[in-house]
Order: sequence, then structure tokens, then C-alpha cells
Amino acid sequence: MSLKEKIFLTTFDLFLRYGVKSVSMDDICRKLGISKKTIYTVIENKKDLIEKIIQLHITRDEEDIIAITQNSDTAVDEMCKIGRHVIKFLKEMKPSLIYDLQKYYPTAWNMIQNQHYGFIYRTIKTNIERGQKEGLYISSFDSDIIAKLYVEKTHCIADEENFPSSKFSRPQLFEQLFKYHMRGISSEQGLKLLADIEI
Repeated sequence: MSLKEKIFLTTFDLFLRYGVKSVSMDDICRKLGISKKTIYTVIENKKDLIEKIIQLHITRDEEDIIAITQNSDTAVDEMCKIGRHVIKFLKEMKPSLIYDLQKYYPTAWNMIQNQHYGFIYRTIKTNIERGQKEGLYISSFDSDIIAKLYVEKTHCIADEENFPSSKFSRPQLFEQLFKYHMRGISSEQGLKLLADIEI
């Protein structure tokens, strides 16, 4: 593993556990056992580090989801596997991470909104169209509209004003959104399949 990869992976783990704001460059260097002089050969500052880590996370997350879509038996199976993937990540993540990015590092948060949410939209739209062909989703729904609604709902549950992390668990919020989405679009056949699958 290169120094850059080690820095990014170790720092991302710290951010997941403690949030972005509370982790200092000193904390990162101490955890890695390197000097600030060394870390600044790889990144310019904390803002640069955060943006690079978010880009790496987006890339890896999208690769994971593409692998799921390519190795799923049905559209319902695909969505349940994606749901489990997201919930696993949310359980590992300190709730303040989202708030910290939104408030203190808007450029990094905008990368998630503009780049990653576009990928999510395309993934959901393709999944809906697959499910409709398989007879597992209601055929009369417009895949474009439903995919956009799904993305907007994910924006909503990430909003601290709507759902403060002190009152709402992010994994629970996503699980409720997932069930709401799946039960709303599934045909009778899809609901039967969904009943046999746990996310």
C-alpha cells in the first residue's frame, strides 16, 4: 500500500468513527506515525485531504454497487443487496460526519450531491426498469420520476434540520426509506419476493 493510500484509508476510518471536525491533522499524523512534513507531501491541507478522501470513497462505493448490480438475480434482490450495503456503511459512520461536511466542507459535500447522487439516480432508474421488465415492479410508474423522488428522499434524511442525528438513527432512517420505496413500487409478485428477503 502506498503512503497516499495509507493516509486516505486511515483518515477516512478516523472520520467515520469521530466525525470530520473533531479529527485534527495532529490526530491523523499520530495515528499514522508520520510527521506533518510527510503528510503535506501528499496533500495541501485538511480541506484538500477531505476532498480527496470523499472522491476515493465515491469511486469505491460506486464500484461496489456496480458489482452488486452485476451479481443479482432480480431487481428486488439487487435493491436488497444495495440496501444492506448502505446500512452497513451507515452503522459504521458517526452521525456528525454528514453535518460536518455540510457545514464546514461544502465543496466535499457538493461532490457527494452532484456526483454520487447522479450515480444513485441512474442506478435506481435502471433498477426500476429492470423490475418492470421482470414483472416485479408496477409497470405504470415512470422510472425517471420515481428515481428522482428516491434521490430527493435521500437528501431529506441526510438533512439535520429535518432529521437531527440526536433523535434519529441514520441506519433506521434509510431502512424506513428503503421499505417505503420498495413496497410502493413492487407488484404482487415483487411483494412476495420481498417478503422472503431481509435487508
